[in-house]
Amino acid sequence: MGTLTETQLTAHIKGEKPAGLYYFYGSDTASVAKYAEAVKVKVLGKGYTSSDFTKYDGKGFSVSDFIDTAQMFSMCSDYNFIAVNDLNADELGADELKMLIKALESIASETVVLIYITGFDVKNGKKTPGAKNKKIIDAAGKNGIVYEAMIKKPAELSKYIMDLVKNNGCIISRQDAQLIAERCHSDTLAVINQTDMLCSYAQGSEITAQMIEAMVPAALDTNAFALASAVTSFNTRSALRILDELMLERTEAVVIISALSSAFIDLYRARTAIEKSLSDSDMASDFNYRGREFVVRNAFRDASKTSLNHLRRCLLILRNADAQCKSTRLDQKTIIEKAVITMLSYKD
Repeated sequence: MGTLTETQLTAHIKGEKPAGLYYFYGSDTASVAKYAEAVKVKVLGKGYTSSDFTKYDGKGFSVSDFIDTAQMFSMCSDYNFIAVNDLNADELGADELKMLIKALESIASETVVLIYITGFDVKNGKKTPGAKNKKIIDAAGKNGIVYEAMIKKPAELSKYIMDLVKNNGCIISRQDAQLIAERCHSDTLAVINQTDMLCSYAQGSEITAQMIEAMVPAALDTNAFALASAVTSFNTRSALRILDELMLERTEAVVIISALSSAFIDLYRARTAIEKSLSDSDMASDFNYRGREFVVRNAFRDASKTSLNHLRRCLLILRNADAQCKSTRLDQKTIIEKAVITMLSYKD
């Protein structure tokens, strides 16, 4: 059937008979786990137990054992169901990989194989999977179904959050639902956990922005970007307040500097794109912000408030602060406070 979208996969799970082979992976591991479970229920029924199927872990995966199991007939259900979690083809030898692909290309009609990745990045931070894992994915696409679960944009997650809130007897605006997604960095698992917590607190009433800001901790890079935004706006009070919050959380200075540097790199790219008359979509494509387009939009919004010279100067100040933190015995809080004040005092 090939590679399916989330909508197509949902429709398949609801209506069609099982495919012989599934391969699920992607940056949104909570969605990978959710759809893996949905396939198990589709094949085995809601009341299935661990004895109804065979599960392999990617660590120490034996290709020969897998092939033997794939050739068996099920005695407990309609299908011989095999689930393989975190199979990393990079850990297989060349001959083992050939044997596995051959087995995946000739799965018996009464066998269903589910391979799902939740414990490592198949792409290893790059745009495409590594060569060996890609061969497994290609085989799954030719002989079954592939689904890549991408991190959703906050705007896309807002409807999902609103439904979660409604099912818990509470209400929330679309704007505040998006705020939850942004503070959780669109991590579906974090979104679910934080939304459940907010619903428990609200007890049937409305979940407000004030509740979210007080109870849902912003990710480090979210706070770092807010700090960078305050610096580019020369908002000293806001910048020092955010820095104080980060220090109160006992976040190490070198970690704050790293996150802050990343935020300034986003701003630098955006400012350069603006000066070259390029769009936010150009930047997102050129630097692989797929699934994080909101970061680019925010960078475009704030980069217009400052100059390339200021951004270059800020990156230089952060580089020097990082070197100081790692090479001297000076108080790290003092180092980063001095760096932020120096960035705020810059004049073209």
